[in-house]
Amino acid sequence: MGSGKVNMQKRIVTGLLILWAALLIVFGLVRSGVITSRKVVVYFFQNTKDGSLSLVSTSRQISAVIAMDISEKIKFAMSQLIEGPEQEEIDQGYISCVPSEARVIDVRIQDKIIYVDFSKEIESGGGISEIKGRLAQMVFTATQFDPEAGVRILIEGKEIKSFSGEGITDVEKPMYRNDFSFFLQGESNER
Repeated sequence: MGSGKVNMQKRIVTGLLILWAALLIVFGLVRSGVITSRKVVVYFFQNTKDGSLSLVSTSRQISAVIAMDISEKIKFAMSQLIEGPEQEEIDQGYISCVPSEARVIDVRIQDKIIYVDFSKEIESGGGISEIKGRLAQMVFTATQFDPEAGVRILIEGKEIKSFSGEGITDVEKPMYRNDFSFFLQGESNER
């Protein structure tokens, strides 16, 4: 009876080791991007009860069957940002400061800086508040996979020194989430 108990313990330990190894492999595949999340986050503004606007997150399903790398996911999220809120979100008071005529040309990541290249329409329309809101939406959406990363906006492949007709110069250097934290009322609002 003693050897049967020892054999059972060995099988349990072996099973746990195999499970642990499998979990490590899956974690490695997720971390390397081979197995990826099928959702991205997009940031819009929502009217609050007191009449102010708050930056809020919402998710979008990735329809692609193939695995996407992080830059492709960010590009997809940016295209969803440009498309704007869905009807259900509009009904909940979601709005966007990003012009729907713009398009994302490319996204690349280098040394914790995310370079997002847009068509020139990204600069069209809006006053200073709306332009700053637009930049906040773009920065938060781009940095969803690395909240500590910076964002540089390119217009048709070129680095810019000012943004929009308002001449906002925040774009001369990388922009970070902290630069726009005044738009947040709580970051745990993803639906």
